[in-house]
Amino acid sequence: MLTKSKIPSHFSVIKSGNETIFVKKGYDETVKNIVFNNRFSVNRQATNIDIKSGRGQYLSIPITKDSTEKIIIRDYKHGGLFGKFFGNVFLNFKRPLNEISISEFALQRGIPSAEVIAITQKRIFGIFYKATFVSKEIKGAIDILQFLKETPLEFIQKSKKSVIFALVRLIRNMHDAGIYHADLHLKNILLRKNLNGEFQAYIIDLDKSVILNKLDIYQRIKNLLRLDRSLEKLRWLSCKKYQSNVSVSHDDKSGESLSQKIAFISKMDRIGFFKSYMLYNHAIDKDWKKYIRQYHSHHALHRFWWRVFGS
Repeated sequence: MLTKSKIPSHFSVIKSGNETIFVKKGYDETVKNIVFNNRFSVNRQATNIDIKSGRGQYLSIPITKDSTEKIIIRDYKHGGLFGKFFGNVFLNFKRPLNEISISEFALQRGIPSAEVIAITQKRIFGIFYKATFVSKEIKGAIDILQFLKETPLEFIQKSKKSVIFALVRLIRNMHDAGIYHADLHLKNILLRKNLNGEFQAYIIDLDKSVILNKLDIYQRIKNLLRLDRSLEKLRWLSCKKYQSNVSVSHDDKSGESLSQKIAFISKMDRIGFFKSYMLYNHAIDKDWKKYIRQYHSHHALHRFWWRVFGS
C-alpha cells in the first residue's frame, strides 16, 4: 500500500486561532473569506447559495460574487453507528489529509473527480477536532441516486447502456490506477451529460480510499460488490415503502416511483456491467465468466441489518 497522507506542495497552510486551513494556491483569499469570515454561515438565506443534501447538508456557493463557478462546502461526518454517537467530531486529522492526497492523485491519473480547493481543521478541545472539505462544484453533475429519483422512467430505459458504460470506464480506470474506494456507493458517483449527449461519470468522497500498487481481481470484485450492495439497499428500501402503501418521497413529477425505475435495472444489466468492466480496454481476463460466482451476492447479512435498523 502506498502512503498518501502528505499535503501536496501546491497547498499552503493558513492558521488563525484554533483553526487551520490547507488551501490550494490561487484560492487563498477566497477560502479565507469563506472560512474565517463565516460568509457561508451568515448568508445561508442568500439567493446565490444552495443548501444541498448528501451525508448531511452541504453548501454550494459562488467562488466570487459574480462568478458562475461554485464551490462545495461540506462538513466531515461519521457514517453509520459512529455518526449517531460522534457526529462530526474526530480524533485525528488523517482522513481529510488522505482525501486531498488521493483526490490530487486521481486527477493526475486522469480519473474524473472534483477538484479539491481546501480542507479546514478546527480544534474543539484536546485532540478532538471538526473538519470541513471545500471542492470545486462539477457544474450540471448529479449523483446516481438523484439521477434515478429525478429522471423519467422512459429516459432511464433509453440511457441505461450509456450510463453503464460511463460507470465501467470510471471505475475500471480508477482501479487500474490503484485506487480502492472504501465507500463506493450510488451517492459517491456523479453523472453529467456532455455536449455530445454522452454521460461522463465522476468519483467523489475519496477520504476513506487507499492507493495500492495494484488491485488484484478479488479486491476489484469486492469493491464492485460494495457498489452493487448500495443499489440493492435502494431497491430493498424503495420496495419496502411501495409495499407498505406509504407515499414514496422519491417519486418524480410524472408519478413514477423509485421502485418502478429500479425494477428496470435487471440481473442481466448487472452481469453486463461486470462483463464490460472485465473486458474494458486491456482485458483483465477474457474468461470473465469464471468470476461470476464471486461477483454474485444476495447481500444476505446486510439485508438482515437493513431489517433490524430499518435502513
